[in-house]
Amino acid sequence: MDLKTERLAKLVVELRGSKSQRQFARELGVSQSSVRFWESYLAWPETENLEKLAALKGWTLSHLQAYLVKGELPEEEPLQQVLKTVRSLPLEAVAQVATVAVETLATRSLAAQTSKSIYKVAGNKVG
Repeated sequence: MDLKTERLAKLVVELRGSKSQRQFARELGVSQSSVRFWESYLAWPETENLEKLAALKGWTLSHLQAYLVKGELPEEEPLQQVLKTVRSLPLEAVAQVATVAVETLATRSLAAQTSKSIYKVAGNKVG
């Protein structure tokens, strides 16, 4: 077993989380045995499946390959960190995040409309 295969197995286990191999396989569109083989160091995913794994991690295929080959973790932007966290949350928590996001959008949209209205009124008075 080499480090690349070990990193892949650990990553698949991490991405799968508490889901069964069967559930995770269905999500990816692969067989349960594929997931089992990846986790057991017995097989290597095709490029298409590596791309799916990378996307689940919030990485590009290049980031994933650099991690698998060299062990280099890509620098994550704050937004990517948040998205990765949201993707790993249980359904109820994702619903809470969505509710807060919608409320925030509504509040900011209203604030933006209000400030535009104030600017127009002030502009009309000055002009």
